[in-house]
Amino acid sequence: MATVQLKNITKVYDGGVKAVDSVNIDIEDRQFVVLVGPSGCGKSTTLRMVAGLEDITSGELYIDGKLVNDVPPKDRDIAMVFQNYALYPHMTVYDNMAFGLKIRKFPKEEIDQRVREAAKMLEIEELLDRKPKALSGGQRQRVAVGRAIVRQPKVFLFDEPLSNLDAKLRVQMRAEISSLHNRLKATMIYVTHDQVEALTMADVIVVMKFGVIMQIGGPLELYNEPANKFVAGFIGSPPMNFLETVVEADGSDIYVNEGTFRLKVNAAQKKLLTPYVGKSVTFGIRPEDVVFSNTANDGETIDGTVSVVEPLGSETHVYIATSKSQVIGKIDPTLVPTPDTKISLIPDMAKAKFFDIDTEHVIK
Repeated sequence: MATVQLKNITKVYDGGVKAVDSVNIDIEDRQFVVLVGPSGCGKSTTLRMVAGLEDITSGELYIDGKLVNDVPPKDRDIAMVFQNYALYPHMTVYDNMAFGLKIRKFPKEEIDQRVREAAKMLEIEELLDRKPKALSGGQRQRVAVGRAIVRQPKVFLFDEPLSNLDAKLRVQMRAEISSLHNRLKATMIYVTHDQVEALTMADVIVVMKFGVIMQIGGPLELYNEPANKFVAGFIGSPPMNFLETVVEADGSDIYVNEGTFRLKVNAAQKKLLTPYVGKSVTFGIRPEDVVFSNTANDGETIDGTVSVVEPLGSETHVYIATSKSQVIGKIDPTLVPTPDTKISLIPDMAKAKFFDIDTEHVIK
């Protein structure tokens, strides 16, 4: 397959709107890289520049070591799967999958072999004579993926391919695309706004915001060691709790004080927070890193009132309202408190993160 390198890639639209700002990404051969971020963060624009569907304002794009800034899309040896499937409605599934090879004058026998092999791989062999209007959303997406597979490109590009599917089918197709990557050993670049898709599918995740890369890393790295408040809040569901606190020294100990609670930090965190004594920092704790007590107390806990309970089967999300903020926790489904109950949240301080108020970077 191929490597892909983006070096200081920038996209500026008319009027000076900067959609992508100096993006640098090195994608290794056979990697599955996911670009993730909220709507308008520049992830699809970045993908379209790789595909050649958007001009690059500045920077250099290399595919398999070759500079391709001015190479037409058809000559980049890539295949793209779109959000809306982009199938020809008047063609059968077979002809949709074969079309790209036909216009490239491939031999009829080779076209037939590639189409049928891809159809078998995607379990759509019985659909080859149907037209797109006779297919479900999931079947149409398989055809779109099959059309890419028959090309045998150096790089596969996916632009939010599952966003039009229902929740159950999204999970199924997510697994199928991951399995496909393992079988094809292909280089794949995948765009999504869904952090669950990113965490479950990617070898490497690129988190973007306002056209800028916030962090690049593996799923567990981004989850456990976020570089900043944005990544910490975007990766993980429900998102990390953020509470503004003041760092206080009490004898040889260091505490973070929110006003309604005061929590002692451990030795490693003490070293990090000592320069912040008397200043505000953002205290972050994930919902799964808390333990609930049925009764409020005055110890080193976050006390509040249950406002919302969301049973999800294997776990329950509980929203706690303090006098200053709201905190979300994940608890065992057998321990479901009722709304308006007074309760205490005991955070696992070893899992806590602290962020600089001004820069929003993690303190480390």
